[in-house]
Amino acid sequence: MQAEEFSKFNIKVVALSKDTPEEATIHKNRDHLSIQLLSDAKLKVIRQYGVEHHKAFGFETDSFKIFGVPLSLKPSFKAMAIPTTLLIDEEGIIRWIDQADDYRLRSNNERVMSAVQTVFG
Repeated sequence: MQAEEFSKFNIKVVALSKDTPEEATIHKNRDHLSIQLLSDAKLKVIRQYGVEHHKAFGFETDSFKIFGVPLSLKPSFKAMAIPTTLLIDEEGIIRWIDQADDYRLRSNNERVMSAVQTVFG
């Protein structure tokens, strides 16, 4: 996303994930991000926005490996946030939402900027 384009509309970009504050700091430093990264490790805000995703496959902590392949008697689905882009106005009202069906995909910059033009232009 283009910071210059957002600044024209006085838009502040904030990212929220279930990462711990430490993981968010590592991510921010590793990827040289200038946006604010917020931690929601217990998914409280993510659940309030209704963007919790239950399809990420994981294993209980008692998993073990055979030939390097993780196995567990208790496979599980771990909760995470669905990649979602929200445009929220200064009063906290959601004006636009874009949500991916695939947790690996993020909003397209062109689509977001079109929505910014429509909502805030």
